[in-house]
Amino acid sequence: MAGDGPRITVLLVDDHQLIREGLRRAFDRAGDLEVVGEAASVASAVDALDRLSPDVLVTDVKLPDGDGIALAQRARQSDPELGIVVLTMYAGDEQLFDALESGASAFVAKSAPAEDVISNPTTSAKKGCTCPSALLRRLVINAFMALPD
Repeated sequence: MAGDGPRITVLLVDDHQLIREGLRRAFDRAGDLEVVGEAASVASAVDALDRLSPDVLVTDVKLPDGDGIALAQRARQSDPELGIVVLTMYAGDEQLFDALESGASAFVAKSAPAEDVISNPTTSAKKGCTCPSALLRRLVINAFMALPD
């Protein structure tokens, strides 16, 4: 049951306060997730990661002073055990590949159902990797298309 064990700590990074507040409320309702910090930029996220040492980083791709992919890569280099969820409005193949190459544990479209967004930090904290089935299909198709004849 949610709330019986230790809570998974989460740092939210998105330049839109409304998105951060919505995610915070959704994670709070989940019971096993605790938002320990929020950031609206790469610079403030790096500072918060150092200060707070969360279990999971949930970051948007587009940020005012950089991008979440580079943040994910930097965070992964600093903490190989950190769960990283890349959350974006832009679910293009290039961003998906970049996110996975950066060390992200999950790539989630902001249009995904709330349950998907909530389950990814939990899975990521447990060192799992999640990717929605539609994105997995695209990965397989792209890999197949890249094979030499």
